Amino acid sequence: MARWSTVSSATRIKALGFPCFCTGYYAQDQGVRGKVIDYRCALEIGGVRIETGALLFGDKEGVLVIPRHAEEEVVRLALEKARGEKLVAEAIRGGMCAVEAYRTFGIM
Repeated sequence: MARWSTVSSATRIKALGFPCFCTGYYAQDQGVRGKVIDYRCALEIGGVRIETGALLFGDKEGVLVIPRHAEEEVVRLALEKARGEKLVAEAIRGGMCAVEAYRTFGIM
């Protein structure tokens, strides 16, 4: 039976003392401090333009913006890579060394 770690790779990297992206949490009710001035429009955050309909994927390691026109291809390629990574993991659990797994599958 496979065992999966609930510790993210960023957490493990941080524990090694390497620099990595991380975020904090801050909750503040927007209530009286904010006002909706528009919706369903493009916006820019940190120099990244986000168009209406973009797919956003985020976790504590960062945020990814996938434009609507690329969504189908990006999701297809991500699933393909995940399937390949599963094969690599199975091969390594079966005794193949990481170098040979990379040579065989071309991914890690």
